[in-house]
Amino acid sequence: MALVALSAFAIVAPGVAAAPAHAQTAADVAPFLRLEWEVLKETYRRPVIAGVLYNGSTYRIGSVRLLVEALDPANQVLSQTVSYTYVDVPAQTRRNFEVPRPREGESFRVTIASFVLIAREPSVQSP
Repeated sequence: MALVALSAFAIVAPGVAAAPAHAQTAADVAPFLRLEWEVLKETYRRPVIAGVLYNGSTYRIGSVRLLVEALDPANQVLSQTVSYTYVDVPAQTRRNFEVPRPREGESFRVTIASFVLIAREPSVQSP
C-alpha cells in the first residue's frame, strides 16, 4: 500500500507547480513594530523600564532585543545596554516587557535592536 502511494505521488509531483513564497525579512516587518515605555521607580526593587511592544505585522516575532540608551541633558548617549525582553509577540497583538534601567542618566531612549521572525500567521477575519 505504501509503495502504491509513493508511486502515485511521483507521477503527480512533477506536474505540480509550487506557488511562489512571499518571504519577508526583519527589515520588512520592523516598520510595523512600536514601543511605548516608562521608567518605574519603585522603592522595593531596582528601577526598570517597563512598556508594551506592539506588533502590527502578520508575523509572530520573538527573541526581541532592546537597545536602552542613557542620555545626558544634551541628549548625548552616556551608556548603552542591550536587553532581551523574552517575549513572544503574535501577529497583530502586543506584549508587556520589563528591562533593567541603566544606573546613570535621567532620560533614556529605547529602540528595538533586533528580533526573530517566527512564523507568518493567518489574519483574523470577522464573520
